[in-house]
Amino acid sequence: MRLNRFQYLNRGHDEVLVLIPGWGFDARIFELLDLDFNYLLPQINDPEGFSADLMGALVENRIKKVSLFGWSMGGFLAINFLEEYGREFVREIFLVSMRKTYPEKEIDSQIALLIKDRILYLSRFYRNCFMGQKRAFAWFKERMFSSYIEMFDLKFLLKGLDYLMQQRLETTALKENPVRIIHGEKDRIAPYSEIVEMAKDISFPGMVTFKKSGHIPFLEPDFKERFYAGI
Repeated sequence: MRLNRFQYLNRGHDEVLVLIPGWGFDARIFELLDLDFNYLLPQINDPEGFSADLMGALVENRIKKVSLFGWSMGGFLAINFLEEYGREFVREIFLVSMRKTYPEKEIDSQIALLIKDRILYLSRFYRNCFMGQKRAFAWFKERMFSSYIEMFDLKFLLKGLDYLMQQRLETTALKENPVRIIHGEKDRIAPYSEIVEMAKDISFPGMVTFKKSGHIPFLEPDFKERFYAGI
């Protein structure tokens, strides 16, 4: 039985982009994203069985190859899929607002706060995600905030944090595969300085930086223009 169901949106383009949301979000966060792809959207973003479920969706929809847009935790899921199924099914990967790793002590601290008061923790987390993005945060609060508070129960959220604690972005994934990095300088969840430092250690093809953006740069008004300029 699949944990992750996928919705295929034929938007009249030739290529398919899998949009993979981060922890504490679902695919609705991509509602304003208008890129020149058909979209494949996970309806539940559960790390358990994600790669196998995504492959099942490709077979189901007769899709031979996709690009992966992994945002935050979704970036690790994108890398996992590449590692499990290889380049045969992946054109390129866009890693958006990722960290190399989430330290165990940091995750343990977040778990304690989440268990103590789930609603308060999520409220603060969402505000931090939208640092420097007041207009986008207003849109999010109107469209999704209440729904997210209700739908993400403690068990599901803890499962995601446990997954994050075990992940590490290896530089070999950036060296050997068609990967692009997209990041906001004001990101409080995945500090910009960390990804810049990692990029110094490898022969890196470039990074698209949003100077005024926080953790969700794809909600910036000029994202589409910058996205294609950076490819």
